[in-house]
Amino acid sequence: MHGVLYSTILSKLQIPDYYYFFLLNLRLVQVETPKAVFGVPLISLRKSGQMRQGLPQVLRHIVEFVEKHGLSKSGLFRAGSSVKRCKELRKSLDEGGFPEFDSWDILTSASLLKVFLRELPGGLIPEPHRTQLLKEELNQAVRTVLNSLPEEHLNVLCYLMFFLSRVVAESHLNLMTSKNLSIVFGPNIFQ
Repeated sequence: MHGVLYSTILSKLQIPDYYYFFLLNLRLVQVETPKAVFGVPLISLRKSGQMRQGLPQVLRHIVEFVEKHGLSKSGLFRAGSSVKRCKELRKSLDEGGFPEFDSWDILTSASLLKVFLRELPGGLIPEPHRTQLLKEELNQAVRTVLNSLPEEHLNVLCYLMFFLSRVVAESHLNLMTSKNLSIVFGPNIFQ
């Protein structure tokens, strides 16, 4: 009982992951019943305690793995991955597990990132923000839309843009230029 109370309090405080896992090991925090993470609104992920420091935990795990092991992989987000393996990892993540990274591969992780974004209900930039971007002058529209996005969406968008800038920095190896990334991620962000 106390563990759930501590877990609730700590999730509201948004403590760093390493403290959270330390307390988890001391059994002061209990992990709640696993809930799906794919196809779930960001606000629901936040309310169910599946976000740390304003970002979905699953997103951070995927991005950190790709950053560590795959920024130099040619065709990082364009090459195909095993559909079966992608479904297996997705199922495990949706059931609350974080499979050992040894069982992951770069292309499957890249595919999971695209799936996570594609299946966000309403997209990362939902209506009416998407329509505003198409109607207004570009610079002012971007400012207006970013200022009016829900906090969860803005956090994920900023994190994603920062990550993709690091992918572009390695484009001489991974062939993922800003143009290629816009082709791959545009439809997933603006669905």
